[in-house]
Amino acid sequence: MSGQTQARPQLSLDELRRLKWLLGGALALVSLWTVFFLDVEALGLVVVASAAIGAAVVWPQWPARVPTLLWRLAVPAIIAAVAADLYFSPETLPVLIRLAVLLVLYRAVAYRRKREDLQLIVLGLFLIVVAGVLTVSIEFAALLLVFTACALGFLFVVTLIDMVDTGPKVMRPEEMREAPAWARGGWGPALRRLREVADWKLLGFAAVLFAGVVGVSALLFLLIPRFEIGSSFFLDKYITRKSRTGFTENVRFGSVSELVRDESVAMRIDLTAAASLPVLPYFRLVVLDEYTPQGFRVSAGLKNELLRSQRVDRQVRGRNRHGVGGVGGQWTFYVEPGVSRFFPLPGSFGLMRLRESGPVQFSPAFRIVALRSEPMAMMAFQLEGVELETAVSDPAMTRVMQERGEGVLRDNDPARRLLVTLRGPVGAENEARLARIVGEIARGEQLDAAAFAERATAWLRGRHAYALGAAIPRGGADDIVKWLDSNEPGFCEFFAGALTVLSRAAGHPARVVAGFRGGVLNAFENYIMVKNSDAHAWVEIFDGQGAWVRIDPTPGGAATTGARDVATGAREQDSSWNARLDTLRVFWYRRVVNFDTRQQVELADAVKTMTTNAGDALRARVEAWGRQARKWLAGPWDLKRAGRALAGVSLALALGVLVFRGVRWALSRWRRWRNPQAMDPVREQAGRWLRKIRGQKPEDGGRRTDETMRELRSVVAELERLRYGRRETWPEPRGVFRRARLARRGAERR
Repeated sequence: MSGQTQARPQLSLDELRRLKWLLGGALALVSLWTVFFLDVEALGLVVVASAAIGAAVVWPQWPARVPTLLWRLAVPAIIAAVAADLYFSPETLPVLIRLAVLLVLYRAVAYRRKREDLQLIVLGLFLIVVAGVLTVSIEFAALLLVFTACALGFLFVVTLIDMVDTGPKVMRPEEMREAPAWARGGWGPALRRLREVADWKLLGFAAVLFAGVVGVSALLFLLIPRFEIGSSFFLDKYITRKSRTGFTENVRFGSVSELVRDESVAMRIDLTAAASLPVLPYFRLVVLDEYTPQGFRVSAGLKNELLRSQRVDRQVRGRNRHGVGGVGGQWTFYVEPGVSRFFPLPGSFGLMRLRESGPVQFSPAFRIVALRSEPMAMMAFQLEGVELETAVSDPAMTRVMQERGEGVLRDNDPARRLLVTLRGPVGAENEARLARIVGEIARGEQLDAAAFAERATAWLRGRHAYALGAAIPRGGADDIVKWLDSNEPGFCEFFAGALTVLSRAAGHPARVVAGFRGGVLNAFENYIMVKNSDAHAWVEIFDGQGAWVRIDPTPGGAATTGARDVATGAREQDSSWNARLDTLRVFWYRRVVNFDTRQQVELADAVKTMTTNAGDALRARVEAWGRQARKWLAGPWDLKRAGRALAGVSLALALGVLVFRGVRWALSRWRRWRNPQAMDPVREQAGRWLRKIRGQKPEDGGRRTDETMRELRSVVAELERLRYGRRETWPEPRGVFRRARLARRGAERR
């Protein structure tokens, strides 16, 4: 015994089937979870399907408790649901995704044999391919690796089972009534058995081989150009959610301060000339020009202007002053989902390029670019001709101020909306407090906008400290007025809101701007990382000479006006492990985002048009057929027409039978070609004769003679030898089949 090697234990057939069930459930779950990256209207369905599949994996016995009728009605119900979805949905591809989710659920919770296992893999691959085309998320890449590993293991186990199991390849609904032997019992003994039979050396070698294949594939992915088919299928289907950063059309007092505790990265900026960027750059998102007692918001006039400017395009032509504060090269922004529908802009620009065509809104006067709705996926865009001047040119405001002073501004003048930047808190108490504070700041002098902003900023910083929270004193006045008249500390939106209402009380138009200030340099890949904690609010005050000038009253901000930001001091660098991991995301973004592929965009548009037109054409054709059928049924009936209808139905049934027989013949030929030994024609014919003879009614036997019964038993014995015996023991097949035909006819006559 010492010279012999002990054989490694092997898994039994039932243990392999249990392992196949586990891998199939994992594969189905991973493929379903990729739908989360698509942001289609199927997230609730995916959650329910995931729960059902998870329960089936943990308790493999429960599918047998489902009534057989439900298993029979499952496929017709799915077809009916998808037909209704296709009829009411304006898009075709989301319907196909929901269909795939339902089919994956059906296949994953039902007991399967080889054919159903292969169908599950194909359905999972469909979801993986669609998600891979329509997403650029690095998390999807991780799920793809998990799916690949599960699919390889699943196929390997299916192949092992197919080599041993010679039973049927398809599971019938009737067989779902009883849980198979492998599904009984818990997972504890099964997992211990897997650990006993595992060959760790072989598994380690397979893991190394898999890692090598992934590495080579990643290298090819980086070297070979790809088609970037954007998610234009779903631009109209995105689900609107609340911005993580609070950069919506309303910013309440205290909302921005909540972000300072969020250290996640909001956006990343690839800049070829990073040395010329200011140490604390400002990225302007949204202008909040209308005051409310709770905070500031985008006025109705600005909203209407953005809506009127909306058009579907991939490029936006901006306005710059050609060289004033210019930063050369291209700026590439990767903005994480949930930040805002507004684009973060470091200054004026000459050209903006988007990843794909979409509904873009642009207001040159306010220097705002926005999408129609907040994107649920990473938003990437490029800027060229960037200039970092802090002033926003607005000649229309100069005309409005002049006409207002002369009293000639008409009520229906579109420029009247700009006067919203002069409105502040109303009420006697509010106005009295603001007048007193303005008097303390001006000290009886007539100050222009720049001088007043400088003094007001100094007054605010001298009276209020910077803090992450603020306590609003009690009283009947507006919150910002009560905070102004106190000594309480505050966050940036309090300082910005206070300077805005003070400037308006002094007669200078002003507005709040929300965005980001700052950013750190990634020490490994030389790009700027801007975090949610860099969210900031500042003020733009009209200088009376045709421009809005940036003032940052928050302690630590730039209190003076100027032509542009100045890059001074050493930029902070992030060399932590989080920054190292963040480089993987940017590396992924750089490879999958493409801004100059017009043909790819045209391909995406063509695919979208084709799928949409195909769905519309199908619905139109079905409706036309329905109208024709109703018209035909409503017509007058007579014997001649009834005869033609009966002949048509008979012809259709005959054609259906012929098609069915033709398909069966083709399938038998294909199976015989694939596996000649298993699909022997003699064995098949012997099996058919056995079914015919055994299928006769039992009561016929009472009228048969003993001679007939002996002949039938003899024929059945020879047919069983042809069906199940070895070829060497076969009698002559033609004679056996002739005797079977004569014996069956004789039994029927008697």
